[in-house]
Amino acid sequence: LVWIGTSILWLGWLYLRSPRHLRQALSRPRLMSAIVVPFLLVPTQITFQALKQSMAPVIGFHADLLLHRIDVALHQGMAWTWFEPLLMNPSLVRALDLLYMSWFGLLFLFMFWASWSSRQLLRQRALVALLLMWIGAGTVTAWVTSSAGPCYYQHVVSAADPYAPLLNRLDVIGAQGGALMARLNQAGLWEFHRHDTWAYFGGISAMPGLHVGIAVLFAVVALQRSKALGVLLIFYAALIQVGSVVLAWHYAVDGYLGAVLAIVCWRVAGTLTREQKVVRLSAEYRR
Repeated sequence: LVWIGTSILWLGWLYLRSPRHLRQALSRPRLMSAIVVPFLLVPTQITFQALKQSMAPVIGFHADLLLHRIDVALHQGMAWTWFEPLLMNPSLVRALDLLYMSWFGLLFLFMFWASWSSRQLLRQRALVALLLMWIGAGTVTAWVTSSAGPCYYQHVVSAADPYAPLLNRLDVIGAQGGALMARLNQAGLWEFHRHDTWAYFGGISAMPGLHVGIAVLFAVVALQRSKALGVLLIFYAALIQVGSVVLAWHYAVDGYLGAVLAIVCWRVAGTLTREQKVVRLSAEYRR
């Protein structure tokens, strides 16, 4: 419904600019692509959510202790302590909390652009890369490295919780001006997990950090259109990485791997779409 409403508004804006632009947008190839994209992405997302929410009941969270140790070795201590000055400023923490949630809106805008963009090869490559991220990074890698994340460390590792001071600080900030969205969502996700209940955008999976990985993918795609927008989204991805650690969603290494996987998926998608272009041109030549 949101996609349909946004599409109508966008098409109306095109008409006000120029009826010619509207006719171009409603040409058969672009209109069919615009319809196919959401019809493919919706079942893909539902399948991803089902797989994500089946991981913990089937294989449990076996990688948290290992990821924690890698994180500590890599950062010569707890990664979140690098941001202690930021944690002393509740306003900055709340801004990060809001920015982290804005990722979902940006994901919708990305899919909307991919539906209607006239840059056919670019949007094809972007969509293939996104699909590879969901399947490869979000499902296969997540199964291999099944983990819950710092906010659930106390529930999944039989040892003292080294993230308790971070969680206590976040809860103090929440007590001063209303609970942080991150802490509310973390509590809700754990309740769904504890009762083995399926939920929209549910499931607990820390590694790899898809929030960071897909934010990096946004930046890579944007760089193909606008250097300024690309740089802005690189900065956004960096803030998402900081937010994932400060808000106790992820170990820092989750985001690092997510960013690497985004670049790998982008390169693989480039190879696949180039091959498709060559096949299409060859077919046209034979005709």
